Amino acid sequence: MTFSGESMYLKLRIGLRTKLMIGVSLVLLPLLGLLLVGLEENYEMRRTSLLNNMRQTATTSGLLIDVLLQDARGLAQTIAAEAASRRLEPDELRPFVERLTALTGLVNLAVFDTAGHLVAASTPGPAGLDVSDRSYFQEVLQTKEPVVSEVLIGRLVGRPAVIAAAPILGADGQVRGVVSVNLGLDQLARRMFDIELRPGQAIFVVDPRGRLVFHTARKESSWEERDLSGRPEIQEAIAGNPVLTTEFRGLFRQDPRIAALVPTLQHGWVVGVTWGTQEAFEDLNRIRRLQLAAFVTIALLVIVGAWALATYLSGRVSRLVEHAHVLGSGALGEWSPIKLSRLGTGDELDELTDAFNHMANELKAERERREMFISSVAHDMKNLTSPLSLAAQLLRDPSRQSPDARERTLARLGHQTARIERLVSDLLDASRLDAGHFNLILQPHDLMKLVRGVIEEQQASATGHRLVLEGPGELDVEGDPERLAQVLTNLVSNAIKYSPEGGEVRVTVSAAEGLVHVQVMDNGMGLHPQELTEVFEPYARTAAARKIRGLGLGLYICRAIVEAHGGTIRARSEGLGKGTTFMFTIPSRPPRSGDTSTLLGPG
Repeated sequence: MTFSGESMYLKLRIGLRTKLMIGVSLVLLPLLGLLLVGLEENYEMRRTSLLNNMRQTATTSGLLIDVLLQDARGLAQTIAAEAASRRLEPDELRPFVERLTALTGLVNLAVFDTAGHLVAASTPGPAGLDVSDRSYFQEVLQTKEPVVSEVLIGRLVGRPAVIAAAPILGADGQVRGVVSVNLGLDQLARRMFDIELRPGQAIFVVDPRGRLVFHTARKESSWEERDLSGRPEIQEAIAGNPVLTTEFRGLFRQDPRIAALVPTLQHGWVVGVTWGTQEAFEDLNRIRRLQLAAFVTIALLVIVGAWALATYLSGRVSRLVEHAHVLGSGALGEWSPIKLSRLGTGDELDELTDAFNHMANELKAERERREMFISSVAHDMKNLTSPLSLAAQLLRDPSRQSPDARERTLARLGHQTARIERLVSDLLDASRLDAGHFNLILQPHDLMKLVRGVIEEQQASATGHRLVLEGPGELDVEGDPERLAQVLTNLVSNAIKYSPEGGEVRVTVSAAEGLVHVQVMDNGMGLHPQELTEVFEPYARTAAARKIRGLGLGLYICRAIVEAHGGTIRARSEGLGKGTTFMFTIPSRPPRSGDTSTLLGPG
């Protein structure tokens, strides 16, 4: 137990293996619950899918029913349009309908006059046969359109049938008679028997009044058994709403079944597909039991595997921690990636090991860069302050110098002070970049005037070099003149610094399509191809440049200033000893939101 001030807390050391097991448990327990819920949802989805498949079967069967009824209507309409039918001559019609009945395989064809009296039929009817009271007959007379009846007892055939009737229209468009086509229920049943059903499934069809047309599991039914209009599921389907239920009772034996009832699209009949509940869900229940058994087995295997894996990983991580302590001790000078061997796990721990090696190398390289930077700063400060100390001693005793010498000493003093200011400015700019920002003050100015001023200033201190300027007389741009002068001064001074005595530095300025292009070209020591992008990184020093003192910040700051103006900067060189050209491009009117812009540092 550990005490800290007024607070008291119990510090428990929990090993990695225990934490991993706790983590596995925290993950596994909700997953177990979710998996159980998923199994139940999957079970329900399979039940629903089963019902949807039955619904699809019922829909397909309904299409067949509609096609058969539509064919019967079409046949009646075709017969009604025949000239023989319009003449209503019994002796002519009788052989005509007998031939059609033999060709089509229908139960009976008949022709009636408008009073409902039989004119001719393929099957002789009883004397005085009258169908004028039939609803389908009256509907044909009133609408002059073909209709299909509900299930009824055919007066010609004496057994349940469905009748398709069509009007016989005269030249004046008036109804002269009615053609009826009797469809036997066995004809409809034969179509349904062609549909492939699973064992235990059955199909039944009900007409719009709730009368059973046929049932695949019971070919013969009494007229009373056919009346299903009182069943709620049948009523719902007749109303035009598909019904999917797992609580359906068989039509005859009242056994528990699942059912899909679908109304047909054209005639409003109902097609139902049913399946015994036990047979329908037998495979689903078996799969459910297997899934639960597999679930329990997998859960046990996961727990055992997690314990073994936690033990394995905790041992490997312990070895990695030992190496981390060595790295944390700060012995970077003695560090070598070979000392941190791969752990051989073949997984993320190997990547972690490589990350340690990379981190150690980066820390070592960063420390070397910092040491070189500090050494450069110290050396430059010493070189800059030593002349200041000597000048101060000379100025302290006026008798030691003539007035002219005194003026030269003051000039050197000013020059050294300016160099210190530039050094401090570079350090501040680098610090601002590392912090994330410093400001640009955008204003219109003549870039050529600024370039000429920089060249004149550099030429005054570089008498051994020839500086050449090419460009227009004036070039108006919008930018930060001080920062752009800083870029130009750095590029030109670098060109002078790394060029041989007597060399030429050429500055070229041009403008096109809203962009300003500036090139600073020298014939100095040149760069390796891989150094063309490295020179813009902070503290970067090329192999040849290390012979000349410097911080390696100038080009880094130049890049940041140019990019803040919305431009780009790059270097080009044919190789060592072949000179270097630095080029930057900025828009003549960079995008801005005000007079002051924020310059964001890299990253």
